[in-house]
Amino acid sequence: MTTKNSPVSALKVQARKIAALLKAAERGDKIDARYAEKIAAARAKGAFKVGIAMDDKIVIVEIPWASIRETEETALVEYILNLMRERTADQ
Repeated sequence: MTTKNSPVSALKVQARKIAALLKAAERGDKIDARYAEKIAAARAKGAFKVGIAMDDKIVIVEIPWASIRETEETALVEYILNLMRERTADQ
């Protein structure tokens, strides 16, 4: 598990996995069966919501599918990473 003070490289690995999953689901790529049903339900609701369990907290990420579609994967990684590190985009 990680904390907000974990090495940025470790946090980026987690953020990249989440962002890659979101972009793959948005493109309609085949995704891991463990997530497929929940992602289909999230698409029907119009937003994706996930909890990231860390040692010191749980980060809740909720992103509308329109934002996922319009946002580059690298920007999603940075957004998720900032949430995990409790930072704003300008810090």
